[in-house]
Amino acid sequence: MRRAGGRRRRWPWITLGALALVALLAFVGVVFGGAQVLLTPHHGMTTAAGTVLDLTETQITLKKTAVTERVGTYGLQWAADSDSAATAGTATIGPVVSSTTDTVIRPISNIQGTLTVGTAVKLNPNIYTGDPETSLGIPFSTALVQGALGSMPAWKVEGTGSTWVLFVHGIDGLRQSALRPLPTLVAAGLPTLAISYRNDTDAPASPNGLIHLGQTEWHDLDAAAAYALSQGATEFILYGDSMGGSMVTQFMHQSQYAPKVVGMVLDAPVLNWKGVLQGQADRLHVGFLGGALQSVVSWRGDIDLGMLDELTQTETFENLPILLFQGLADPLVPHAESEQFAAGLPSATYVPVPEAGHIQSWNVDPAAYEAHLAAFLAPFASTSGAGEGASLR
Repeated sequence: MRRAGGRRRRWPWITLGALALVALLAFVGVVFGGAQVLLTPHHGMTTAAGTVLDLTETQITLKKTAVTERVGTYGLQWAADSDSAATAGTATIGPVVSSTTDTVIRPISNIQGTLTVGTAVKLNPNIYTGDPETSLGIPFSTALVQGALGSMPAWKVEGTGSTWVLFVHGIDGLRQSALRPLPTLVAAGLPTLAISYRNDTDAPASPNGLIHLGQTEWHDLDAAAAYALSQGATEFILYGDSMGGSMVTQFMHQSQYAPKVVGMVLDAPVLNWKGVLQGQADRLHVGFLGGALQSVVSWRGDIDLGMLDELTQTETFENLPILLFQGLADPLVPHAESEQFAAGLPSATYVPVPEAGHIQSWNVDPAAYEAHLAAFLAPFASTSGAGEGASLR
């Protein structure tokens, strides 16, 4: 009897031990796993959108999900599929035109490749997968920017002025991010350089193969500025989305070329990585692990998150014209921080976009986005030779 009672008394300790193990595994998974995922390059911008349920020449039917219901215009991509006879391709889908309990119908256009019912598709917020010429009919050349780690290709679009736009895409992103606003930049006559940087698919890796959230990557933007100056640029407009915003702001703090910057355009910029990391912990309902996640990201990447907190360093931007787009449905960048940053700067224009996800303000309302951008660029525009830009096609 004494032995049985001893076993009964051990059960609470076994239960507590099991709970402690589960808590430890959750801690390791969320904190260490989350840090590793954030800092490891993956180069994926698309989101699975299920399979095609029905297709006509002008409309596509998809299963209703949070992804397929997204407000706005997006690219559609698919791989070759022997079962459905589809060949790899792309298309453009517009806003939802009708829906049922289970499905959504959206307009489809610009189909390249073979798309059939049953094909698995992905949404691409960048819209385009090609270069400026193949996607928009905009002539360009490929420039090779020499940075500390090696050669980094950039798309160079000619203009008629000496104020150059340096476009910086976000974390794990692609130069195709620049294609959405590019027609507006071309219409303003502004030479544009859409850069690549360390850890991009076509650029050198960082020494440890990890992303450093803008703390080191800004050096590659610095190299791009030096290249532009060698090609006749006299001043710059810096255009950064997502982590590109972090790179742009670090450039302003540290680059010798910062005095040549006459304006900034920011789209869902990361202005405080601590806020982003805490927000992700909150989304997973483990907000109490936010501080630990920040510490592990800092340790794993050798990153000073305080250095990357722009909310405490706004004096650098006090007299700089800034246009800041921020989606109010952004699951990554806290829109309250973008609003706070802009509110403290007299020369900043803040454009909140309801229903827009991360760097999807253009997608939700292209015409409004382009109108805001054109108005901001007008004081810097070169009217000589400025064209009308290219339309979505």
